[in-house]
Amino acid sequence: MADLKFDAVIAGGGNKGLMLAMYLTRYAGMTVGIFERRHEIGGGLATEETAAPGFRGNTHANIILPWYYAPLWRDFPEYWDYGGQYDQYLVSDGSIFRNNGTCLAIYSRKHDPTQERTAREIARFSERDAEKWIKASELTDSDEYLRVMIDPLFNPHEWQLAPEFMERQVAIYPKVLEAGFDPDSLVLSATPLRASREFFESPELQYCICRFIVSAARNVNDPSQGAETMGMMGTLPTIGYARGGTHQLAHAAHQVLVQEGCKFFTHAEVTKVITENGAATGICLADGTEVAAGKLVVSAGLSPAQLCLELLGKDIVGERIARRIENLTTHNIGNLMWYTYALHEAPKYHAAAFNPDINETMWLGLAEEANLEHIARECHYANMGVMPPSEEYNPVVWCHSLADPSYAPPGKHVAQNEMQGPRASDLSEKEWLKLKTRFAEDMVKIWGKFADNMNWDNIIGVDTNSPWDNVRLKNLAPDGNFSGIDQSLSQRGANRPIPELANHRTPVRNLYCTGGCWHVGSNASADAAYNCYKIIAADMGLGKPWEEPGKEEPDSLVEATREAIRKARRSFNRKG
Repeated sequence: MADLKFDAVIAGGGNKGLMLAMYLTRYAGMTVGIFERRHEIGGGLATEETAAPGFRGNTHANIILPWYYAPLWRDFPEYWDYGGQYDQYLVSDGSIFRNNGTCLAIYSRKHDPTQERTAREIARFSERDAEKWIKASELTDSDEYLRVMIDPLFNPHEWQLAPEFMERQVAIYPKVLEAGFDPDSLVLSATPLRASREFFESPELQYCICRFIVSAARNVNDPSQGAETMGMMGTLPTIGYARGGTHQLAHAAHQVLVQEGCKFFTHAEVTKVITENGAATGICLADGTEVAAGKLVVSAGLSPAQLCLELLGKDIVGERIARRIENLTTHNIGNLMWYTYALHEAPKYHAAAFNPDINETMWLGLAEEANLEHIARECHYANMGVMPPSEEYNPVVWCHSLADPSYAPPGKHVAQNEMQGPRASDLSEKEWLKLKTRFAEDMVKIWGKFADNMNWDNIIGVDTNSPWDNVRLKNLAPDGNFSGIDQSLSQRGANRPIPELANHRTPVRNLYCTGGCWHVGSNASADAAYNCYKIIAADMGLGKPWEEPGKEEPDSLVEATREAIRKARRSFNRKG
């Protein structure tokens, strides 16, 4: 006899598990138990007091986009009020080019809705690019574009075969051409580096776009990904963060779920899925506890290898699926040196003489020059599994306390950086400990070339988070890649993680799967949870909020995305 019983049992308490549980409780009316190996729920929604007492840093997810929680804001209006909130800096993205003291600031949609302010900055480098940016901005902010953007994000792959999805893509094609972007055969087969050069003439704007592509866990040298360049460009003005820390998003989900009767179990590692007659009937925990599932089991956040090779086994999933899981790669992009610095004062950049607003940039690239080959070499070193020499460092930095004082004690600041590094498995423990110290020293030297006050006198403490540290989240083992698995073409979209699992079903009846290794991946959004619920609801005849009057998709999700920026504008005023 089972020790516990729920209608739905969820293995994994990360953001996908939490957000899926929100739908299973409220819209499916199920009793739900969430079982998490670690000491707390949230997974990659992690904000810790780190670097020094009183200084808080996000140890995983940092970027939040306005579409991330569109279904939740629509279907759980209280989610925002409980702390599931999006906000933006004055400047959402930018880069500094040290060789000539210039910089390019991409202002946020919150502060520059029409992007005219951004266009004026681009015009300092290229009048042609500035005109094209305005056209592109109008396109990417249109209902037609946002519908096409939302469609693949919040629909399972098999649903996207319906004619209306293609009809919306065909309808927007003339507007894409009018904006000056022709996704012809060259662009479709090109690398992001090549496509960015096709669309824009200024190396500075090309650099900003391509540097963000790397942050999205894409390799700028990979062919056949050029079409994504326009989408990434449209994303730059929308880059934001979670008010109060990314973990606040988990707290907000917890608030909803407690009121829905969901039960949470930490220090509860799932070691087996119990099956009977080809169907999932429960789970077994490491301490021997058996939990019965009356209707379904969901692997939410576990890696494909954990699910298929450990919890199920080759005899259940079969040789083909097992082989495909074993061949998944994690060496491309996403193995990050993710450091947090407790500071007396925020960085003051030399490039502020060119544009003072660069000091208030969220996703800020520090570049020696506006040379795309610099980014290409960073990706090349990442593929080799080695740390580049310091002269090839290509970091992104941010300082959340500039926009949200909850991140640091009064009068102090907390800054973070991101840069590609080796995989956790590429180095020994001794080698990692040495590299972690060396990277902090090298990073501060380089940062100090851009801002005089970024020196050890200004630094109170450092948290040295790396791929080697990331394996504390077991679903990121053995390599510590924040994306779980690479975002190469063979591991994206309908192939993520493999075609047999991409639509959230498994070879076992009533056993479903989702997480960061599923589409869209590499983010902290609700997409993979929402899509999984759509499949479950269709299979089991459960509540479908997207069919309720006033919630027709994609328009309701487009509106929720727009409203996130409007709420940020209304709720969180910039001082000064």
